[in-house]
Amino acid sequence: MTWGLAWRNVFRNKRRTAITFLAIVSGMVALVVFGGFIEFTFWGLRESTIRAQIGHIQLHRAGYAERGAAAPGNYLIGDFASLQAMLRRIPHVQVVTPRLTFAGLISTGDQTLTCKATGVFPQSEEELSTFETLITGQPLSQGPEDGGIIGSELAKALGRKVGETLTLLTTTLDGTINATDFQLSGIGQTGSLEYDSVFVKLPLAVVQRLLNTTQVETVVILLDDTERTPEVAAAIRQAIMRDGLDLELQTWDQIAPFYHRVVAMYRGIFQVIRIIIATIVLFSIANTMTMSVFERVREIGTLRAMGARRGRIVRLFLTEGFLIGVGGAILGVGAGIAVALAINYSGGIDIPPPPGMSRGYVALILLDPYVIISALVSTVLVATVSAIYPALKAIRLNVVEALQHT
Repeated sequence: MTWGLAWRNVFRNKRRTAITFLAIVSGMVALVVFGGFIEFTFWGLRESTIRAQIGHIQLHRAGYAERGAAAPGNYLIGDFASLQAMLRRIPHVQVVTPRLTFAGLISTGDQTLTCKATGVFPQSEEELSTFETLITGQPLSQGPEDGGIIGSELAKALGRKVGETLTLLTTTLDGTINATDFQLSGIGQTGSLEYDSVFVKLPLAVVQRLLNTTQVETVVILLDDTERTPEVAAAIRQAIMRDGLDLELQTWDQIAPFYHRVVAMYRGIFQVIRIIIATIVLFSIANTMTMSVFERVREIGTLRAMGARRGRIVRLFLTEGFLIGVGGAILGVGAGIAVALAINYSGGIDIPPPPGMSRGYVALILLDPYVIISALVSTVLVATVSAIYPALKAIRLNVVEALQHT
């Protein structure tokens, strides 16, 4: 009987109920669309970080993470070929590529700037760095043996074009000064202004000659699916322990502090928006239910006079709030999904370059199940809680005065 009465009471004043549903639906649409936008932003930032710079997993000599920045030459990996063969036997490993980095000076003869150069295997690096855009020129695999790619911001600062010669100056691992010339075969862009202002990529053999070594600093691993990272990392750790290798492993989320800062900021914004929407929904439903109390004073008095306890009256109003929340949430989820699909099919939303980035992107709305379910559950809870005040107001009515109310 409580559920039947509650259902009829919800639609007793159809216009007021429709306005309440409209407020809930609007809030749900905002939660689903903005939540989907944030999830897409997280996905894009994660994948661009992985596929433009760091890969899914990196291997170094043990102790590199703690002391490698001060003395990278003491933590190099020697037998890369056998390590590569072992890693490629692990399921879901797509690319295994070495890197050897150094900080130095890059010069045109007239101008000299600091840079961070990386020696790579050209073919496998191109498979890894799919989010790195080549603005002009040729990729390393198609350029000359002594060719190199530099960042777009660094190219602007140096004022050099593809085909011209640049000079790199650094110190070898034993501390002597060394230099090499290379031909600028391409200009790349990762989207990060800071990184594009310093990065230089060269064939690994060129960097090894420059540093006077045959070893590598980092082994970068790309997987076929980011979600497989914990599983593959565990398998690699087991292989390292089994073979007694002097290596340490880091996953992408351990070496991407910028990603975590962005995620924390966006999640904070989303929580503020969720609180604002919840407040609007709460007051909308509370207002509807309070007006319903004033319209049903004699009805409430009659129920009390027939023996209905105060607890039953409270349950009746809470059930009405719950039904309003469920109905509004279901309609809101449907409307939110429809709006999200409309945005996606229309080509997405053009986003200008964020601070610190050199290019914008087209944002889509990811229909993340967690976002949808959390929005639905929170809306139903808020709607139910919003019925508490009207319910308390109803049970405080004097039975005799309520029966005489006109």
